[in-house]
Amino acid sequence: MEWVFDGIGTEIISLLAGFLGGGFIGYKIGIKNKISQRQKGGNHVSQTQIGSIVNNGNSESRK
Repeated sequence: MEWVFDGIGTEIISLLAGFLGGGFIGYKIGIKNKISQRQKGGNHVSQTQIGSIVNNGNSESRK
């Protein structure tokens, strides 16, 4: 008869390794993407946003 919790230690270690690896990769992707925006306008006016996205040194403008 097999025990119910047989191999649970391996599962926990695999889960922790996955969380650490995924978190590290997600952080590296997120830190390299930079968005800068600027706004001009006063009170009670319609505004538009103009910004640029810098991804690994490559710039892309959006309006």
